[in-house]
Amino acid sequence: MLPGCVDLHTHLASTPTFAPLDDFEHGTRAAIAGGVTTVASMVYQEDGSLRRGIDRGRRDAERSLADFAFHIVVTDPSEAARAEIPAVVRDGHAGLKVFMVTPRFGERRDDYRLLLRAAARAGTVVAIHAEDYEIVAARTAELHAARRTAVRHFPASRPVEAEVKAVREAIELAEDTGAAIYLVHLSSRAALDALREGKRRGVHVFGETRPLYLYLTRAQFDRPDAALWVGQPPLREPDDVDAVWAALGDGTLDTVGTDHFPHTRAAKLAPGQSFDRIPPGVSNLETLLPMLHSEGVRKGRLTLARMVEVLATAPARIAGMYPRKGVLAVGSDADVVIFDPNARRTIRATELHSACDYDPYEGWDVTGWPLIVIARGEVVFERGELRAEAGRGKFVARGVASPA
Repeated sequence: MLPGCVDLHTHLASTPTFAPLDDFEHGTRAAIAGGVTTVASMVYQEDGSLRRGIDRGRRDAERSLADFAFHIVVTDPSEAARAEIPAVVRDGHAGLKVFMVTPRFGERRDDYRLLLRAAARAGTVVAIHAEDYEIVAARTAELHAARRTAVRHFPASRPVEAEVKAVREAIELAEDTGAAIYLVHLSSRAALDALREGKRRGVHVFGETRPLYLYLTRAQFDRPDAALWVGQPPLREPDDVDAVWAALGDGTLDTVGTDHFPHTRAAKLAPGQSFDRIPPGVSNLETLLPMLHSEGVRKGRLTLARMVEVLATAPARIAGMYPRKGVLAVGSDADVVIFDPNARRTIRATELHSACDYDPYEGWDVTGWPLIVIARGEVVFERGELRAEAGRGKFVARGVASPA
C-alpha cells in the first residue's frame, strides 16, 4: 500500500492557440490508472495576466479525474505581472514557471530577476526550464547551415553545455534573490553536479528528472522512428543515465516528474520536419510508478522508501500540499495505491489510457502495477477498470514549500 503519486510536471491545460492531445480528462485517466492521484499542470500567462491563465486552467480542469494544481508560466515578467503574485499565491497558486530557453529570457534578465525576488517575498516556488537560449540557437543555426537537419542531429542542437550553463545561472539567480527554484527535467551528469554544488552552498534549489532520462539513451536517435523520442533536453549518453540514477538515489534529485505532453505518432513522424520542428514531448503518466518500481526498486537502484519519497512525499512538500498529499496518515486525503509488486505486464499503448497512439516504452516488460487506486477515499481504479467520473478532481491549494 503506497500513497498516491503527485506529479509536479504535466501539460494538460490549453492556451488560446493550442489544445493538448491529452487534456485534463484524457491525461488524468492515464494518471489515475497509473497511481498518480494529484497532478500539477502548466498554465500560461494570458494577455500579460497571470490570473487569466489560471482561469483558463480552472475551466479546463473541470473535466479532471485527479486532483490538480498549477504552475503559472510567466512569459512577460512585467511590473503588472509581478504585482499579481501575492494575490494568486493567497489563492493557492504558489507556483510559477520560467523558460530560460527563449530569447525573451536573455533580453529581459533584469525583469526576470525582479520576478524571482517577488516570488521569494510571496513564498512561491519557481520552476525553471534550464537550457541556454544562445547556445541552442547557435548550434541549431550551424546544423541548418550544414544541412544536418535530420532528427539524428537533434542532440547536437541542445548540448549538455547549454543545460549546465543555464542551471548554474538559475542557481546564481536563486542565491541572489532568495527564491526557491525547482529545476525541471535535468538530464546530464554535469547538470547534476551543478545542482549538487548549489545545494551544498545552501541555495534553496530542488531538482527533478523525468522518466526518459532514466531508461533511454541517445541511441534512440539512430532509429528510423527517432522522432518519437524527441523531448527537451534530448536523451543523453549511458554515463548520464547512470548519473541520473545515482542522483535520484542519493537525494541530489528530489523528484521524478513526467513532463507529460504527448503527440500522435503521425505528428511526430510527419515527413520533411527538421529536428527543431518536431513537436517535443511524450506520454509518461500511466507508466511513471510501474516503470520506476520495475527498473529502480526491482533492480536495486532505489529502495521502496526512496521511490515513495520521489514520487509522492517530496513533490507534495515542494508544492506545499504536504501532509494533505504525499503520505498515508491520519488527516491526509486518503489517496492510496494498492500496488502489486509482482504483477507482470508488457507495455502497449492500446492498453493504456492516454489519447496518444504510441508509448515511448512500447514492448517493455514491467514488474509491478497498481491493482486498486483510491483518491480521497473513493475507489477510482480497480483491476484494470477506471471507476472515476470526469470532473471528480478537485483543486488543491498550494502553499509554501515545506522542508523534508
